[in-house]
Amino acid sequence: MTSHRLVVDPVGDAGEIRRFTRYVIVGPSAHDCAVFVGAIGDDGYGRFWLGRPGGPKVVRAQRFAVAAVHGVMPAGMVAMHECDNPLCVRVGSRHVVIGTQSDNLTDMGRKHRGGGSGWGRGASGLDRQARRARAHAVRAALINGWDRTAVSEALGAGMPGQEPLFALHGGI
Repeated sequence: MTSHRLVVDPVGDAGEIRRFTRYVIVGPSAHDCAVFVGAIGDDGYGRFWLGRPGGPKVVRAQRFAVAAVHGVMPAGMVAMHECDNPLCVRVGSRHVVIGTQSDNLTDMGRKHRGGGSGWGRGASGLDRQARRARAHAVRAALINGWDRTAVSEALGAGMPGQEPLFALHGGI
């Protein structure tokens, strides 16, 4: 996977940053995810449209978040979800961090999410369509603000018998 360099200037791109922020619901605890509730791709990851010279460009929401925090998302690097929530855009340890594709694949293997399967597939076998449905359920649970119970229910609906995703990290 090759990713292009993405620069987000806090002054020049302030309007984009404000627009992006309107699509983010932040949990009340410092350990909670910040969930992107805008557009969702068919893989369950957030999508954000940039109005840049040369025409609109779509980027993954977590990539934009990293560039907004650090000023740049380097070419060839990925925004890894340590929290395993593809809609999370909280940049920092336990959530979204910069890494190589090799780092990301190693992390996936360690968590038994092999094959590029994404959010929590493991032994339960969520496919691309199920991941997308789960992401839509999470977004619907948060569209009116943070609701820990609704998110837990949305996460549980996708994989019966699986512990809540965020319980591993101190809460939703």
